[in-house]
Amino acid sequence: MKFYWIIIVCVVLAVGVFVIVPAVAPTVTANGMIKTAHVTVGDTLCLLNQSEFAIPFYDNALQMNTSDIAIQKKKGEALIKSGRINDANQVYIQVLSLNGNDTVALVKYGDVLMQQGDLTGALGYYEAALRNNPEDANVWVKKGDALLLMSMEETQKLHAIAQNLSKQPDSPGYKPPVATDQMQSMDSYQNAVKSYQKAIELDPKISMIVTSRILGATQNQLDSYEGLLNDIRAPSK
Repeated sequence: MKFYWIIIVCVVLAVGVFVIVPAVAPTVTANGMIKTAHVTVGDTLCLLNQSEFAIPFYDNALQMNTSDIAIQKKKGEALIKSGRINDANQVYIQVLSLNGNDTVALVKYGDVLMQQGDLTGALGYYEAALRNNPEDANVWVKKGDALLLMSMEETQKLHAIAQNLSKQPDSPGYKPPVATDQMQSMDSYQNAVKSYQKAIELDPKISMIVTSRILGATQNQLDSYEGLLNDIRAPSK
């Protein structure tokens, strides 16, 4: 029954476009009205949490103008909401090929890379977006999240190094420690905190959310170092 009403709403909107648009903008072409109708239906379906059904309407609109960045970004957002991350990835690549400084596309592509586990790639796109708009608190939070996850990954490497230190140099699997790993972990953690602090500075309303992240990051770092000490103190094998 819910889907039945969604269809009715979409039909009414499409008809409304053909009735209202010519009245307020008589110079609009038939193709322009059709494209607008498809986009309007797609937008409505997204608002109704039916993003998967919205995608074909955006595709139909793009057939009339494949270089319409606004519609491509709508499609990309619908793909993400539908869980089609790889497809969204391709859409944002195409958007950035048309306009490499599109801030929304830079952030969204960074989000896609984050979901795929490419933290270094995601960080690069968030930083590119911040070069365009350094006053966007939400992007600073995303940058902080990427750095924090990088710090956690680097800490895992440190655990492996610490466990290795407990082995005798001539034992199987022994690897010489790499001092730079610890420095990278600390740098990522400190830069994550700085990014969160910048976000709070720009938008104090998000302070509670960001503060909880900082506290969680600090506790995680302390727990990690405690674990590292335990690994180093472990009996040699």
